[in-house]
Amino acid sequence: MSIDNGFVERYIAVWNEPNPDRRRKAVAEVWHEDGRYANTGRVFKGLAEIEEAVTEAYDDFVAKGFAFRLNAHAVNHDAARITWDMVPQGGGEIAARGTEYLVFAQDGRVLSDYQFPEEI
Repeated sequence: MSIDNGFVERYIAVWNEPNPDRRRKAVAEVWHEDGRYANTGRVFKGLAEIEEAVTEAYDDFVAKGFAFRLNAHAVNHDAARITWDMVPQGGGEIAARGTEYLVFAQDGRVLSDYQFPEEI
């Protein structure tokens, strides 16, 4: 299995996707149907709950003028670390930063996704 830059770009893009139908499709392409996403507040299991988490993030941040962008990433066999920044869409200082630790299923989709907020 090879996790490439294209996957990382698709992962970040799903959080910025304004169209609910495209967002739902992107979630299914990025996460495994048995996948889980955990932020500091809750664990989301399965595609419907993961889509709910992505939509919440979109509504809370992107719809209010922010965008998520890639800061850095690294891959280690069937796992990856992605660090992202949340920035104003019109430019400006970083408002938030976080790191995702991902473990992939054999089909290359995310099985486990753990988010850790970082100090900036």
